[in-house]
This record gives sequence, structure tokens and C-alpha cells, in this order.
Amino acid sequence: MKKSQLPESAGLQSATVCRFPLQRVMERQEAAAYLGIPSRRMRYLVALGYGPPVIKGTPQQFRKDALDQYSADLFARAGLGADALTQYRRRRAQANAGLDPFLDLASRDELLQALARYGSRSVIGLGLAIIVLSHTPLSRILFHVLR
Repeated sequence: MKKSQLPESAGLQSATVCRFPLQRVMERQEAAAYLGIPSRRMRYLVALGYGPPVIKGTPQQFRKDALDQYSADLFARAGLGADALTQYRRRRAQANAGLDPFLDLASRDELLQALARYGSRSVIGLGLAIIVLSHTPLSRILFHVLR
């Protein structure tokens, strides 16, 4: 393997590296207001691994492009086309309303799906634990104490 060599005249220079140049970054409350959903729901979605992607290494900061992509994904999941999305965004920008009815409903549905997924997994795990423990001497002791 060849090792790359720097020319003698090339010196090390300091540079400023921007994390996301020309991209707007928003905190959770600002991102939730931008989407038109409650801030608490945004926190729950992110905690469960759903919702818009978070910038890694930051406490719940979001890129504007990721928020736009998230809302576009919710529109696509609802079966609405790109034309409906652009018309909806234009009307929303003109109205400048607080809570977005569509994204409120769609994000609530996504949160319920996440809770159902994790809830069913925990119920299955609890059921398996009960089945395994029901055939051990420990269960006989516990049931005898509880009587």
C-alpha cells in the first residue's frame, strides 16, 4: 500500500466545520409547533422510536428537512399524493394555525400503533414468564404464601 504524503509546502490550516450548513435545526417544542402536533406527543413518539428522526448526539433536535419528510410520509401512508401535500402545506402556511388537524390525527394513530406494538410484546413476555414460572418450585412457594 502506498502512503499518501503531503507536499512540504502544504501546512495545516484551521477550519470551522458546521454541523448542518444551510439547514435549519429546531428544538422539540419548535418542531412540534412547526408540524402542528402537541409537544408531548412528539416527545412520546421520539421516546418510542417513531416520529421524525432526531439529530444524533443532541437532546431532541430536528432538522427542518426531516420534519418535512416525516409529514410527507404520513401523507403517503394515508394514500394522498404529492399534489395534495403541496396544496395542504400552502393552505396551512396561509392559515398559520396552531394545531394541524391531519398531522394531529396521523401522529396520534402512529403513537397508538407504537403503544400497541410495545404493549403486546410486554403482555406476551409476561405470559411466557408466567408459563415458565408456573412449573417451578418458586411458583408453589409464592402461591402458598399468597393464599
